[in-house]
Amino acid sequence: MKNLFRLAFFLLFIGVFSACNSGTSTSDQQIEEIETATEVTTVYLVRHAEKDTTDASNEDPELTEAGHARAEALRALLEGHKVDALYATKYMRTGQTLYPLAKERNLEVVQYEGHDFEGLKARILQEHRGQTVVVAGHSNTLLPIIEAFGATKPFEEIADSQYRYLFKLTVRPDSTASVEVTEFGA
Repeated sequence: MKNLFRLAFFLLFIGVFSACNSGTSTSDQQIEEIETATEVTTVYLVRHAEKDTTDASNEDPELTEAGHARAEALRALLEGHKVDALYATKYMRTGQTLYPLAKERNLEVVQYEGHDFEGLKARILQEHRGQTVVVAGHSNTLLPIIEAFGATKPFEEIADSQYRYLFKLTVRPDSTASVEVTEFGA
């Protein structure tokens, strides 16, 4: 009888322990969500470098010599910084601006729709949360991208002749964002 009581108690203990333990089980997905929920996402935004304007009818010009030098200056500026992904619009000038970074880090330049600011934000936060991303855009798209992430744009517009700005968006785990502006290149 005593052994039967011990066996029943043991089985009860195992059952309770198993039930409690199954309710607190953490899946790999839950662990990943917890880890990324505490990480900051960094998005560097840069306007494409200087483009060739000699043919006004060319809607997809390449970079000038000064533009290639600025693209190299961007690569040098980000040297030593982690970069996980590169995004550019369909235009040659944005891809060429990121080319030195892509080549150095063996990264593919992913194409995004230039005026889909919310879509770009969603894609970056879904696919690259907790990572560092560099996005090449245009004078009329960078400030709207900053606003899409919820940060305050640092000025009203980027003139067509201005290529020197690098915006660093910091997106915190609670999805609030701030922006810092630096200048680079000649």
